Amino acid sequence: MGTVGIRLFGAPELRRDDERVQVDTRKAIAVLAMLAVENRAVRRDVIAASLWPEADQERARASLRRTLSALRSAIGADAIVADRETIALDLPAAAVDVLE
Repeated sequence: MGTVGIRLFGAPELRRDDERVQVDTRKAIAVLAMLAVENRAVRRDVIAASLWPEADQERARASLRRTLSALRSAIGADAIVADRETIALDLPAAAVDVLE
């Protein structure tokens, strides 16, 4: 498992093992920001409705799944803990500036 750094103060930046990583959408950064600020597991429906308000629930959840897949590819699957209902950051594996 690698070390994940999430900087949200200033321009958002993601790092894995001290290497900067890019994600393909701003919504991926928004998901990480929401999880970091909440500092707990967040219901998938809440994230999906917040980030894709124009979409019906099924489409919003599909968009969230695609975004989570991109995040896991970028920062590692071990940094995100997800089940059918909730998503959270594995905080011991992540250094988040807004929490420090």
